[in-house]
Amino acid sequence: MATRLATSDADLLLGEGTRSRSRHSCSLALVSRDEPWDLDRVMEFVDARLADAPRYRQRIRQVPFGLARAVWVDDPDFDLSFHVRRSALPAPGGMRQLADLVARLVDRPLEPGRPLWELYLIEGLPDGRLAVLTKTHHVLMGGRNAVDLAQVLMSDERAAADEDDVATWTPVPSPGDGVLILDAMLTIATHPLELVRRSARIVGIAERVTRGMVGAASLAVLRPAGGLAGMFRTDKPRGSRVGLASFPLSRARRLAKAHDCTVNDVVLAVLCGALRSWILSCGHPLATADQLRAIVPMAVTAESEDQDPTEEATSAEIASALIAMPVGEPNPRMRLAQISRETATQRLSREAVGAKALARLSGFAPPTLHALGSRAAIMLPSDSYDLVVTNAPGPQHGMFWGDGELDEVYPVPALLDGQALAVSMSSYAGTVYCGFTSDRQAVPDVEEIGELISSALDELSGSVR
Repeated sequence: MATRLATSDADLLLGEGTRSRSRHSCSLALVSRDEPWDLDRVMEFVDARLADAPRYRQRIRQVPFGLARAVWVDDPDFDLSFHVRRSALPAPGGMRQLADLVARLVDRPLEPGRPLWELYLIEGLPDGRLAVLTKTHHVLMGGRNAVDLAQVLMSDERAAADEDDVATWTPVPSPGDGVLILDAMLTIATHPLELVRRSARIVGIAERVTRGMVGAASLAVLRPAGGLAGMFRTDKPRGSRVGLASFPLSRARRLAKAHDCTVNDVVLAVLCGALRSWILSCGHPLATADQLRAIVPMAVTAESEDQDPTEEATSAEIASALIAMPVGEPNPRMRLAQISRETATQRLSREAVGAKALARLSGFAPPTLHALGSRAAIMLPSDSYDLVVTNAPGPQHGMFWGDGELDEVYPVPALLDGQALAVSMSSYAGTVYCGFTSDRQAVPDVEEIGELISSALDELSGSVR
């Protein structure tokens, strides 16, 4: 029998046709190889890797009359060439032109009648590198074995020349309408509240909102957005813009050691400094007490009574911490101290998975964690925060994409309904890569926020004595 969507997955699809923002996360990889790219072989590589992620050859099929949640079925007309597309930058193809193209591609909705993902092979970079943009719908991130497409395609080893020699994929026939109706009726008979829940959604949504926040203290601060919130909200989306930035991880580590805090605290403080400078550049006055409320999804694990404390973590879930970003504070050291206290308070209520443990968790590579973070934020009231910030530690050794070397990897966060800015950050091979997605009208100069990251890092470094 086809696999039925979980309730949370079904909720993600509600109003998909009329929603102002598509619910997918993206990842941008820059890949190099010594010889020119053979894009036919790239297609073969992607096809071979899909064997490790069968969900990416499945589509969503609705149950007749809406009697039950939709089901996953193999797509009998799966066409890899529809999902893997080629594009090119106009000369000269620099990073700004790449970000502009990514913004246009991000805005294109995924076709609901097909598997909900796309991959773009972007040529035209001046150094001969290939840019690879992946788009994965959040509904694909449901379940314990969820994995983002970008993670499927990255590996510790260079792809072998014969990696495309895999068994031919044969779709499992989809069940007929009669079978789906019968199964739905059996579900209703054994779970009579199922149909009521499908109509109302009130109970399920309320439960997920409660689970999404970290502790009762976080729930207590939910309130209508005010103050600076208007700069980061929009009621009439006008398309997206994308900004990219990076800085050395070693500098963040030195600052964390000097200030006796975590690298995550430093990264958030650097972002806070960049946002402060951008707000001031817009002519918006700031009082010392002004704050932005950021939802920061975190991987957490709860200790069980029979868990050996010496054992490594083997599973985790995503919870959303509400962090106050003190953009009004002019002293960079004070901003870092306030953020460090905030994150420490969040860690008191649930045990946060450290960067080393997180790297060992199956399915929690940076692209997957960013997608799960955005998905967790969707479950919260949009007026309870000003922006979403995801930060995921990645491997600090070089990796490969196919038979090419993975040089850079930028997360491109999803922009949720009503939000004008989203930020994602990942560390990889000694560098922190930042991706900014903004509403084209509300925050038209998002690339400037990325440019201010370097100044904010210098400012914080200069405060160390």
